[in-house]
Amino acid sequence: MSPNQFGEFIANKRKEKEISLRGMAELLDLSPAYWSDIEKGRRNPPNLIILQQLANILGLSNGELDEMVDMASDDRDEIPMDLPQYIKESDLARTALRKARKKSESDGSESTTKAWEDFIKALDEEQ
Repeated sequence: MSPNQFGEFIANKRKEKEISLRGMAELLDLSPAYWSDIEKGRRNPPNLIILQQLANILGLSNGELDEMVDMASDDRDEIPMDLPQYIKESDLARTALRKARKKSESDGSESTTKAWEDFIKALDEEQ
């Protein structure tokens, strides 16, 4: 992934919606200079609250919101910022992640990739 992928993503989405940089800053109650620095990668992406406001302004789908959060977290060199609280609160999530990590370390990532794909498919079928 390229550095500042978040800034490039947001700038493209903003332009698609024909929102000026200054207009976006006003909608988010931020200064235009601050927002410009974020889009150009001179500052870290904003926190999750602002990302959710941004998703609403840009009309992003849930998948696009997840993609944006992943890019912002990657640019910040953090675990995706929508997950730490869930992981902290769920014993099962921590157990599953540790088992997957250990299995991947011992058997390679192919076996865990298939297991995760099956898990996601099962969750999707419940919806």
